[in-house]
Amino acid sequence: MLASQRRAQLLEYCILPNTEFQGPVIGRLDGRDFSEFVRDEFGRLFVYSGVAPRRSDGQFDQDALKTGEFIVPPGLIYRYRGKARRRAA
Repeated sequence: MLASQRRAQLLEYCILPNTEFQGPVIGRLDGRDFSEFVRDEFGRLFVYSGVAPRRSDGQFDQDALKTGEFIVPPGLIYRYRGKARRRAA
């Protein structure tokens, strides 16, 4: 496997798909508002941590992420905050 293919494959693991913004709007990027928190499809909560840097080839720089950080489109970094809470039956 080529280094560029491996890097692209690793980047896939750094991007959180299917998220929903939650909480107050704290900014705007690429013409879209973003919130302090996002929740993923499994109910996990993430808090805003910054804007994702890009490499010279335009791809996101996953090496700049710290432990527990993920990229949320359109290019924001969110840090894992906690597991989903179960609702009382």
